Amino acid sequence: MKYPWFMLAIAVALLFSACKKKDCCNFPVAPDFILAKKNNTLWEADPTGSNILGDTITVSAKSSISGEEEEVGFKFVFDGVGYYTLKANENYYQIKKSGTLTGKYVPDPTHLSSITIISYNQTSKILQGFFELRFLKVSDNPPGSHPDKVSFGEGKFKATLSINFCITVT
Repeated sequence: MKYPWFMLAIAVALLFSACKKKDCCNFPVAPDFILAKKNNTLWEADPTGSNILGDTITVSAKSSISGEEEEVGFKFVFDGVGYYTLKANENYYQIKKSGTLTGKYVPDPTHLSSITIISYNQTSKILQGFFELRFLKVSDNPPGSHPDKVSFGEGKFKATLSINFCITVT
């Protein structure tokens, strides 16, 4: 070969010119979400009602289905990343239509509802985790219009927490 360095320079130039600058490390920020299998059907909602007050975190979400608004939520005393078993007063599920309660549920006492927090960014107040919730119907309007049991399995969420302040006036 008469010009080995010249051929090498052309090969290198072709290699680098063929590769355009890519946004390989710019990941889009995923919006907040709550996803689960509600009675084994994919269900999703917007966790806009999520907040932190002192050491208590509340994750709540609403979803509209067939003209009705479902509300689901859970609260717990946050002590870091880990597994939390929810007490009966720490989770809820209800259904409303035009602001009127049409279905009310309580936690199933035969099942331990739980959440697992996998990450919490204290600066941005972003909380991520998994959940399992089960509920039993206590009221229904009209009767028979909602299932007797509702379970949220394989649940996962990402929520940005708003900060609530409690002011005590004496």
